[in-house]
This record gives sequence, structure tokens and C-alpha cells, in this order.
Amino acid sequence: MSNLKEAEVELQELKPKRAISKNGTPEYVDVPSRDHDKDRDEKPWQRVVYEVTRKGTHLYEPVKSIPSTIIIVVLGVYLLLGYFTQLIEDNMPTPYQDADITRESSDIFSEESAWRYLYTILGDEPRVAGTEYHLNKTRDLKNMLDQIAAQSRIPIRTDWQFVTGSYLMNSSTPFLNYYHNLSNVVAVLEGESGFNSDGSTRSSILVNCHYDSVPFALGASDNVVFCAVMAETLEKMSRRARPYRHNIVFLFNGAEENPLQASHGFLQHSWSRGATVVVNLDAAGMNGKPAVFQATDLRLLRAFRRVVPRPNAQSFGEYLFQSGVIPSDTDFRIWRDFGNISGIDIAYSKWGHVYHTRYDHPSLVREGVVQCAGDMLLPLLTELADLQDLENKVEPSGAVYYDFLNLSVIAYSKPAAHAIDALIALLALLSVAYYAWLVGPRWTTVQELLYAVLGRIAAMLAGVLAVLIFVPLMVVTTIQMRYLSYPWLVVPLYWMPYLVPAVIVSHLYDRWRTSKSGLNRSIRALQAMAATRLLLGAVLVVLTCVPSLTTVRYALSFPLMFMSCAAIVSLTVVRYFRMKAWRHLVLEVALSLPGTMFAFSLVLRADAMVLPVMGRSGLDRPDYLIAAVNLALAALTCSTVSGIELLFSRRRLWITAGFVSLVCLVLMFIPFSPYSDDGPSTQRHYWFHSEIKSHDINGAVTASTTGVLVTKHDPYSSDRVLPALRDHGISLHSRTDFSEDCQRYVFCNLPLYRVSFGQYLKDALFLYTSGPAPFDPEPGIRVVGRDCLGETCTLQLNMTAAPHNMVTVWPRAGARLAAWSLAPRLQATGDVAGRPYYVMVHSEATYKGSLDTLAFNLTLVVPLSMQNGPLVDVSHHAHKIHHPKDYTTQFAELLDAMPKYFNFANFMTFRNNYVF
Repeated sequence: MSNLKEAEVELQELKPKRAISKNGTPEYVDVPSRDHDKDRDEKPWQRVVYEVTRKGTHLYEPVKSIPSTIIIVVLGVYLLLGYFTQLIEDNMPTPYQDADITRESSDIFSEESAWRYLYTILGDEPRVAGTEYHLNKTRDLKNMLDQIAAQSRIPIRTDWQFVTGSYLMNSSTPFLNYYHNLSNVVAVLEGESGFNSDGSTRSSILVNCHYDSVPFALGASDNVVFCAVMAETLEKMSRRARPYRHNIVFLFNGAEENPLQASHGFLQHSWSRGATVVVNLDAAGMNGKPAVFQATDLRLLRAFRRVVPRPNAQSFGEYLFQSGVIPSDTDFRIWRDFGNISGIDIAYSKWGHVYHTRYDHPSLVREGVVQCAGDMLLPLLTELADLQDLENKVEPSGAVYYDFLNLSVIAYSKPAAHAIDALIALLALLSVAYYAWLVGPRWTTVQELLYAVLGRIAAMLAGVLAVLIFVPLMVVTTIQMRYLSYPWLVVPLYWMPYLVPAVIVSHLYDRWRTSKSGLNRSIRALQAMAATRLLLGAVLVVLTCVPSLTTVRYALSFPLMFMSCAAIVSLTVVRYFRMKAWRHLVLEVALSLPGTMFAFSLVLRADAMVLPVMGRSGLDRPDYLIAAVNLALAALTCSTVSGIELLFSRRRLWITAGFVSLVCLVLMFIPFSPYSDDGPSTQRHYWFHSEIKSHDINGAVTASTTGVLVTKHDPYSSDRVLPALRDHGISLHSRTDFSEDCQRYVFCNLPLYRVSFGQYLKDALFLYTSGPAPFDPEPGIRVVGRDCLGETCTLQLNMTAAPHNMVTVWPRAGARLAAWSLAPRLQATGDVAGRPYYVMVHSEATYKGSLDTLAFNLTLVVPLSMQNGPLVDVSHHAHKIHHPKDYTTQFAELLDAMPKYFNFANFMTFRNNYVF
């Protein structure tokens, strides 16, 4: 009965559209004429034209609405569609076993064989560069490659490179990156291009992984899986009867985590000189399909598209990575910035919870994941190795690329992106024009369409406002980052609070306009969809004027293309056939599938990357960023079906909306834990068992502090330490606010291992305890010479190093650092109290039993009046980053008192502050 009454209301709303004709009879000004004189003289082609261009009178007849409760069903359909998209994302190939492959086969990858290589490389301890275990596993890796070479049909050359060097790491916090005695293991599958007389390679394809790991993580996915895949690929490619056109250089680099030292060291190797392109392999997670997320060469992207089954590529990830939303880096930076080598960067991005934690373990690598990586790498390298087009380098240049549901990759240059996006915007506008022509090309049509645009904006703003209200309430009253353990919570926490108010406001706005426009329900839904396309088309035009967004505009333009094509089909069907509301709904849902599934794939990948990052971002309110990201994703996804809600009845809509809202409200305020004792969602902890000493200009100690520094990496890093200690009856003096020290001293007068971690120090926790076990030899820096000539003073310094070191140089006010003997060029890392400071990260990257003394010079420009006093403050942060056997009893007790969900990276460190 309610639906019948609504139809009667719509009929009444149509009646005001009548006008009085000249002969005094009423007529509907918006309705196409029903009169057609069949007897008039008309040629056949004219009748065909009429049949094609006619508009049915059914367009203006009332349409019975769909009961509002069916919205729950439609919502369930789209949630199932998202789940189905997730299944496509996670679908893995059936692994090949050795028994399935003949000995001569060179084009079929074996997961079974790759797993044997994986365990050989992996071992049972972290392979931290500079440790004895890392050296032992490097030796095992070299022997493994030698065995592959001994059985190959195509010649393979292997080498164990030891190299020392330095470079300026020009990141957001620049620093000098110095490496000593670094290891790389290299194998070259010799191609027709071969070698030069001096031993350097001619045209070569470079493929890179790293076999070292961070402390306290086995590093199965980061990055031994890819190293094993490379080894199996090398073996299979070496079985081919004839050589490839180009050499293929397989680099197993030994110090990526230091960071990015080994790749720079390899550029000094003669086998790097012929590299024209690079395929870089890394990980920021585990499982799923390896994804292309950085690219500087369209040739490789096109080859990737041609030969890789189940391709995964998103330049959206490149934008997140390069904008700093994802706080990480890969060797790809080195190939691009220092080697001038173009290529593609491929990584695992799902399961980011395990990245750099104890859960990066082979037992969690799912079946088929290694096979999927091999099915990607083997055909890709086979294709590249025979491409004549890759004989020469090209300048690295950006590109836009994305796949559609792992079926195919679309890739084009950035200049082409402007033309493509402009054409899609034009297509959207043409689909809107088609709607206007269907209804009637009159000013009232345009006017109502503009009102519909305002309605779309009002609905969107209502959804945004609801999220802006509820997110702060959740942050204040419950626990942040609950999505670490329960990623599905983003739906009730951010998506539904956007969707429910948007639908309600859409219906309220439609109720107001219905009485004025007289259009039936089906036409109003089409009008809302046209308004959405008009709005998105205008946004796309604006975005084409922002070059920095070129690599992410496809996230809007590609769904908009599907929406526009679907609209043309939908409008044509509605134009010629009488459509009941439920049939119209089925039509729109079916036509929306490609665009909606593409949007869902973006959502799943974006959240898979961004959600785990919040556990190591150091943000005080990470939920605000997640809310913003998911609001944007929700608005994009909902726009693919925006308007179909008007096909439903307004009666009892509050029941449906109330039920969904109630469920979401309950979930919003349940304090789910973001962490799990059984993993893989852990709380990341970096603890520095420290001694901090300050010395005067004569070398005498003026201050000394010992204790444990706990740096802040999520909102609860330090908050949960003290309660855990109290629960175990441990009482320690502590300090939590270092803001004032951070304004007076470089890095707040606290020890530091990674320059990027400096931003977390002001909110660190310091527990006052006894100091760490002493290092042998005792680390430190001393002056062995000081010479001034005019205003130029040179300090000659010797550093007794630890396995890992950081040195900060902070010239006194009035002095200026002109040169550093270890640095190719100078760039300040930052400034404190108006004085710039400079940072060097140093590592002994291959274990050899004893540490060498590092000699270096500082050249300063100093006014004559200052030369009798202090010229510069120098701090030496000396670290042992993986030496659990050297822990003191007290430190071990503190670690044992912590909850199981803590994931530790523990360092023993001495910070010595000097005045020279």
C-alpha cells in the first residue's frame, strides 16, 4: 500500500507540468508527443530515424519504488563484491614441484626448488650486516651460486665483492652514508653482449635483492623470498640451449638495511657498468602478489604487461611511497639517483604487520606465493634479456600504470596521461549531455541537473561531517589503531558513517526537488548519476592542472570511464524500454560492476599498505589519517553507484538506516586491541641500552647518564612500558618529555641509530638504569691534529668505531663547515638553535673480527677571534645492534617483564659528546 501511495503522489507531482494549448486543451510540456500519423507520406529511412531518435512516453510515467529494507540486501551484495575482489587479489597459482619439470626446462619455475634456496640463504638467525652470522650466510650464498654455475649450460660468472665508499643520502633528513668492507655476492648469466676487455659488462639486465635483515627478524619476506626466487630463476634461465641477447646480472646485496649501502657499493663493480635497466625486488610486507610500485621505464612496464600472468601494478603506491606516507625506502633510489639506471621496483605490500618484526618468518609464507613471484620474474627476465630495445640506457622518466583485477596492466607516459584524462573527462560530459537530450534539452533540464549536483555535494558533505564527529569521539574514548588486528573495522568505523548520512540527505534533498521537477523516480536516479559524472568530470579537469597528482589521477579517471560508458548503455535501455524500479536497479548494479570492482581493488591495496604503517609512523593521532584516506576511498567507491539509492522508497528508510547505524555505533566503541600476543599485529619497540657522556675541550667527562631509551613509534609505545614494569614489581625513575632538550641539543642529547627516527625523540621514554656492557675496544673520537691558516682550520680526527656508528658535526655559532674528507659533498641534516648540523652514518658491513680506526678531517671556516676556543661540537653514537649475548642481567629482566605483543629491536649504545 505504501508503494501504491507513493506512485499516486508521483502522479500528482506530474500534473502541475500541464499547460493550456491554443485550442484550450491541456498538454504536458515535458512529455514527447504521442501523436504519430501512420498514414502520412514517409520514406523508410525517415521511419528508421524516427524509431532511433524517439523518446518513449513511459519516461514520464510514475515508477513504483523498491522497499527501503532492500537497501540492506544491496549493501550486502556490494560487501560480497568487495570480498570477491579480495579473493581475486589473494588468488595464487598452483605450485610446480621438481617432478613436474624436466631437467632441460628453462621456462617453468619450481616453488619446491626455490624453497630449498630460501632455507639455504635464510638460516636460523637474523643476518645483520657486520655480524659473524651474516658473514657465514654470505659464504653459503656464494657457494650456492657457484653450484648453480657449475651445472649451467650458459656460462655463469660469480664474484664476492668487498667494497668501501660513501655518498650523500639526499632524503628529507640528508646524511652522509659511509660503508666499510661491505659484501655483495654477484652472478652474471653471460649473454651474447658479453664482456669488455677490461672485464666490465656490455649491455646487461640488472636484477637485485638483499639477503641481509634487520636485527631480531629472520627477514623471510624482506627479502629472502625474492633472493630465492632470483636463484631459482638463474638456474632455470641457465638451462637454455642458446645465450640471451643481453647479460643478466643477479645481485644479492649484503647491506640494504644499513640503509641502502650495498647497492651504492655495487656501482663501483665493473659488472655494473653495462646495466641498462634494473628490476629491483624488495618487500614491505608478506604474501599477496608482488606489485610494481615504482617505475621509470615504460619499456619494462610494457614487457611486464606482455608476459606476466596475474600482473599487479599501481602507481598509486608510488605516490604514497614518494610522498612519505609510507616511511621506507628501497635500493631503487640508488639505481635511479646514482646509477642513472631506469627500471621498475617490485615489492610485497600486504601483511605489512610482519615487516621488520619477529613474524617475518617462513612459516607464514603461504603456498603459491613463491610460485607467483617466480611466474612473474622468470618470464619477465626472459623477455627483457632478448629485447633489442634495451641495448642502451634511457633517462629515467615517470609513468602512470595500473592493472585491472590482475588481468592486464595499463601503462602510459605522464604526458599521455594528460590527454587520456582529458578525453575521459570529455566522455563524462558527453554522457551528461546524452542524459539532458533524453529528458529534453531545455533550461529547466539544465537547472534541475545543477540542483542535482548540489544534492550530490550536500550528501557527500553530510557523510564527511558524520565521520568528522565520530572519529574524534572514538580517539578520545577508546583505543586507536584497532584496524591493525582487525582491518575490516574500517568499514563500520569510517565507511558506514559516511554512507548512511549521505543516503539520508540524498533522499531528503530528492523529496524537496521532486515536488518542483515532476520527474519520476527512475529519471531522478539517472539525473543524480549524471550529476555525479558532471561533478567528477569537473574535478578531473582541475586535477589535470596539478602535475604532482599525475600518477594517481587514474584512481578517478578509470572508474569515471566505466561510469560514463555504463551510463550511455543505461540511458539507452531506459529510453526504449519501460523499466520497473527493481529492474532498473539490477541494470545499474550490473553495469557498475567493473568500475566498482576496480575501486574496491584500489581500496584493498591502499588499506593493505597504509593501515600497518600506522603502527610505525610515530603519529599521535594515526586514526585521523586513516579516516581521511578511507573517506576519500569511500567517496570514490560510492560515486560509482551514486544515485541508485533514489530507486528505493523513503518510507521506513529510518528503520534501515537506524539498524546499520546501531551496529556501527556498537563497534565504534568496543576497545578491540590493536595488538595480539600471537601476532602478527605487534607493537614495535626500539630500546637503546645507553650510556651518554659529555666531555669538555680537554677531554674530561662533565656529565654522564645511563639507562634505557624507548623511542616512540605509535601512540602507546612508551605508555605501556611503565605499567608493565609496575605489574612485575619493578620501580625505576623515568623521564618522558624531552622537548626542551631537543631545542638545545642535536637529537635531544639522546642516542640515535636511524636519522629518520630523530623526529620521535621528543616524546621518548628514558628509564634510569645501570649502563650497558662495555665495548671492546672502547668507542670514541679524539683529535690528532689541529691546524689553522687564515680563517681556515682543519681538524684531524680518529674514530675508534663500533660495528654501527652515527657521527654528528655541529659547528659553533660563527663557524662554518666547509668540507668533510669522507663526504663527496656537504648538505646539512638540520639545525638546532640556529646552527646547522651534519650527520654521518657509518657501518662495518662485513664481520672480520676486529674494527679499524677511521681517520677523517673536518675543514671549518672560523673567524680569527674564535680560533683559540671551541670550534665544533661532535657526537659519536656507537651501536651494537644485534648482540643479545652481551645484555646485562638488569636489561634482560626489563625485556622479560614486557608483554608478549611487544616486538623488540634492541641496541647497545654509547653516545659521547665532544668539544673540539
